[in-house]
Amino acid sequence: MKYLSVRSRFLIILLCISFFGVLPANAQNLTWKCVKQADNIRVYSRKSDSANYRIIKVTTQLKTTLSSLVMLVTDFPNNKNWVFMNNKTEILERNNPHSWILYNQTDVPWPITDRDIISRTVLSQDSITKIVTIRGEAIPKYRPVDPNYVRIPFARSQWRFIPLKDSLVDVEFTLELDVGGNIPRWLANMTATKGPYQTMRKFRKEIRRKKYHDAHLYFIKEP
Repeated sequence: MKYLSVRSRFLIILLCISFFGVLPANAQNLTWKCVKQADNIRVYSRKSDSANYRIIKVTTQLKTTLSSLVMLVTDFPNNKNWVFMNNKTEILERNNPHSWILYNQTDVPWPITDRDIISRTVLSQDSITKIVTIRGEAIPKYRPVDPNYVRIPFARSQWRFIPLKDSLVDVEFTLELDVGGNIPRWLANMTATKGPYQTMRKFRKEIRRKKYHDAHLYFIKEP
């Protein structure tokens, strides 16, 4: 792997694990600060109420369907096309269309050790508002640690697809995590915003592909 600066190397870790987990129930009580705005994407940041990490929220708006968005996010083998530096995403367990246990590997440039994460991910839809939420949470002890990887000990995030008028959908992604290992916390907080932004940019491009554009999922109700 090519040499990158410490800042860039850590950024790549954040990009690779960008969509696993859940948002704390009381997280909405604190104020968000907009730290980046470009390409119809806004990035917000605030301090976690449970640790000294930053929570990042990325928002955008797309003219699409809820089925298309769900199809893209849950097409896990395709993660490598829009989650930067994703090396592998494997479904370890799936009992129904609404929940998964996932294993994800990231190929991180030297000298930082590659990371992996196991997460429980759950999809739900509000029957009245039609808002779709995809949540999960890191479950690091689900299976033994591979000695070639550093296991992500904590990750929480949330996708929300909020239908509007005229086929528009507000897309919101929230991320909080501890990447594990000997990476300074201040560096994690400093670099966290750029990674989710780049992932959302690729997300916006990927949703235009025909297989997502034409998606119709029987368990998703459109407004």
